[in-house]
Amino acid sequence: MLLSRYHRILDMNLRKFIRTCFDKQALKEALHSIDLTVSGTIDELIDRLRFEAHWSLYDFLDFMNDEELKEVCRWYDITVGGRKEDRMKRIYEFVTGDWKDHDWKMEQMAQKSGEGRAPYWAKSYEVFIAYRRDTGLDFARHLKSGLEREHISAFLDIIDIPKEFKGKQTWIRTRNESIKKSKKFLLIATNGIETSRELKKEIQIARDNNKTFLVYRHYTLGSQITISLEKEKMNLGDFQQVSFDSKEDLLRNVLAALR
Repeated sequence: MLLSRYHRILDMNLRKFIRTCFDKQALKEALHSIDLTVSGTIDELIDRLRFEAHWSLYDFLDFMNDEELKEVCRWYDITVGGRKEDRMKRIYEFVTGDWKDHDWKMEQMAQKSGEGRAPYWAKSYEVFIAYRRDTGLDFARHLKSGLEREHISAFLDIIDIPKEFKGKQTWIRTRNESIKKSKKFLLIATNGIETSRELKKEIQIARDNNKTFLVYRHYTLGSQITISLEKEKMNLGDFQQVSFDSKEDLLRNVLAALR
């Protein structure tokens, strides 16, 4: 009974903090950064981040820049000095009354070798599977399963990143390092890939690291798809493409190319 009361207090304090420190536009930007729907009331946006993306207080603090954290410290009359993570820790302690119940230690383990380094569970793969979640997930799941039956290692974010890091910076670092460590970048081109913010980030990382691209395009799409990346515009028409009409067809085509 005490535990449930404790968590109700934490929930109330977290909601109060979010509503104080995040306006509706900031919440929309947070949702947009992880490709979630940005419509709804402030409470609906908060619930979407907390229960769909599983954001904890740590994630809300980590999303804020250092100047915003300093402003929060001044607002709550908390010591401002030190590093960003010191400010985050002080705010966390103020809001929750505790620090030990959080997964901060796990987050720090992933960063202890330096910013941008691979977390301890990141490893090398034959292919990194890139896809748009709402139109390509079924194809991607079937492909990963089929490749691994043939002993071909394939990275798929929704399976290979621990679920407790969904929507967190650790999730992003793991994905980014897995692109760099994979031999090939396999892009499943389905409807809307050119508008997916996260997919464009993945493609840019693959381009920056000179990865070999394998492009598989659903037969309903044309070959000339232009994707506006951070540093360039990329036309899939410049790549050799293989079309597919089903998840079984996609797997057959990929196996033929990798064997």
